[in-house]
Amino acid sequence: MALQDMKFSAAHFVAFEGFREPLHGHNYTVGARIGSKRPQADGYVVDFGDLKKVIRGICKEMDQRTLLPAKSDVLSFCQDSSSDKLEIQCQGGVRMVLPRQDCLLLPIVHTTAEELAEYIASEVISRIGGFLEKRGCEWLEVQVSERPGQGAAHMTSLRPERLAVPVSLKRHVPRPCMVSSMDDPVDEVMELPTPRASPSSASSASSASSEVQFVPSKSRPLKLSKNFQRRAGSAHPLAEEAFRQLLSTLGPEESSRPELYKTPYRAAKAFMEMTAGTSITDPLEAVGDAVFEVEGAHDLVAVRDIPFHSLCEHHLLPFSGTAHIAYFPDGRVLGLSKFARLLQVFARRLQLQERLTHQFVDAVFELLSPKAVAVSLEATHACMSHRGASVPSSTRTIALRGPQKDDPALKEQLLLGVGRGGAVAARL
Repeated sequence: MALQDMKFSAAHFVAFEGFREPLHGHNYTVGARIGSKRPQADGYVVDFGDLKKVIRGICKEMDQRTLLPAKSDVLSFCQDSSSDKLEIQCQGGVRMVLPRQDCLLLPIVHTTAEELAEYIASEVISRIGGFLEKRGCEWLEVQVSERPGQGAAHMTSLRPERLAVPVSLKRHVPRPCMVSSMDDPVDEVMELPTPRASPSSASSASSASSEVQFVPSKSRPLKLSKNFQRRAGSAHPLAEEAFRQLLSTLGPEESSRPELYKTPYRAAKAFMEMTAGTSITDPLEAVGDAVFEVEGAHDLVAVRDIPFHSLCEHHLLPFSGTAHIAYFPDGRVLGLSKFARLLQVFARRLQLQERLTHQFVDAVFELLSPKAVAVSLEATHACMSHRGASVPSSTRTIALRGPQKDDPALKEQLLLGVGRGGAVAARL
């Protein structure tokens, strides 16, 4: 549930040790999902009218206010009982005075989208948590987005006795104006994914703090967001049933062999893993805070032989290969391992190689604003080598971006960096 009237506009104050973000505001949008194993007798999980009323009320309380983190360890708040002003003391001797009636002190440490989602979820539960439990609801997830495609979500179990053994969460250190994706395509009536609880509360599971690793090669494991864990960690029941139906087309004798008993589950789990990137609304979150300002960084940077695996959207058959990237920075560089992480997010989807190439180069250009950047992907496609023409050929795609991408000297160096020489540069 994400409706147009579940919104609020507010300024927020983000500060932590050694950093203070300038006071600024966002037009926030709030969404919510409720999960249950089965609908109630009336055919619904819950009457969303009750939930909408509560969330609209919370949004109204926060609208047109300056949100301040009362539990911040780098801010202090002072209010003279005879004054309507609120004084904010920051690190470094910075002092701000705001009208008290325009401020809202929240029981959180930072006013990031992650913590706002957690705060709103706690308010919903405090107001109608008992009602939701009586309706058999298993979990509640609240989503807060600062802009389309950029937000965070917090999931809370409404039945803590059903939680798995709590897993300690890594402490989240917020980054200015960079938050995690909030969307997860699991249907609202599906069984709750294995929740994670913080040490202090066995009934909550932060969807913005956990990480999952998967290893595409023998290199260092890549750490990506919790959405990869949700999709790749287990088989979706609908996908499992779909693969079971697919096997049934082989005939009752073949499809009933005991060796195939667990095949639908394994195939569904593999499919979820290979398409895990679809759950990442904002692929740039894979980069984190690894964009660095480097004085004098203007010379060619080339990263080669990045392995990737993807799934052809026409035949659902895999294609895999290597990627090369070269760019001329304009004072900003990206941590080298982040190229591989970013490519993984785009590759783990139903894809075309041409689209994958463009998405990858566009993301790098958006992150770094380089003078020029080139990406080359070379891959072999099972849909070409294992069926149809049965030709084991490779396909190379190249894309260039940047204001100086057509400069002959830079273009030649870029194409050399991604594996193409000057003769090709002249033809292009």
